Amino acid sequence: MTATTATTATAATTATAATAPTSASTATTGSSGTEAVGADALRDREWLLGDREWSLDELADAYAYPDLAPGESWLRANMVSSLDGAGQHDGRSQPLSSDSDMRIFGTLRGLADVIVVGAQTVRQEGYRPARAREAFAARRAAAGQGVAPVIAVVSASLDLDFTLPLFTEPLVPTLVLTGAEAPADRVAEARAAGAEVVIAGDGTGIEPGRAVAALAGRGLRRQLTEGGPRLLGQFVAAGVLDEMCLTVSPTMTAGSAQRIAGGPSVAVPQRFDVASVLEEAGFLFTRYRRI
Repeated sequence: MTATTATTATAATTATAATAPTSASTATTGSSGTEAVGADALRDREWLLGDREWSLDELADAYAYPDLAPGESWLRANMVSSLDGAGQHDGRSQPLSSDSDMRIFGTLRGLADVIVVGAQTVRQEGYRPARAREAFAARRAAAGQGVAPVIAVVSASLDLDFTLPLFTEPLVPTLVLTGAEAPADRVAEARAAGAEVVIAGDGTGIEPGRAVAALAGRGLRRQLTEGGPRLLGQFVAAGVLDEMCLTVSPTMTAGSAQRIAGGPSVAVPQRFDVASVLEEAGFLFTRYRRI
């Protein structure tokens, strides 16, 4: 495996490529124009761990959230895409994934205060409660986090099965993010099932900026969204997405599958700066931060 790393002067903290299971051999330049690092220099870096599988603790160091000032929050997304731009195959992301992709997926969850996900993705992917993982227990305790991240489901209609374990058996109560005009009977049913309903919009749906602020107001400042495409598109359009973790899968799907982000386009494309790029078995694990 090889890892391609770009350092960036625009990120809050310098990003290094400690994100995948083996050693690095090449490097490129980030869009900020910093100098490329050669293979020999890479091998001398303390964070270069050799040709072996990286531990979850090392991955957690690499993907750590930036230091946040009081009142600040950080929203990152984690998605997978085929080479031809599909964000899913047969309605699910799993066919595009890999074992290393799932390790990073688990690491990002292990670092987050809250996982924000759209109702359609909950239904399609069969979401269950986030679990406590021993590998992240000490890190979470030191950061003042709960034993597992909260899952926050975004839904305007609240057309959800509230008998599922996601709502009846979570380690920490599942949140439902919705608007003030959401169906009152569904709101009552959600609360009866043990979910906490958070109003983050004046209509039936959420306003992305208000959703981010409402979660941060509950102490959930390290935020992770796993989509789906419509929800990610809302965050992008609202300008509240801080970081994009994108796995590029070495697959071609053709067909008419959605991209990773949908909905209305933005007036001016938003620029992100590369933080790290890694490769294993043809999969690229990329990380970008908003400029």
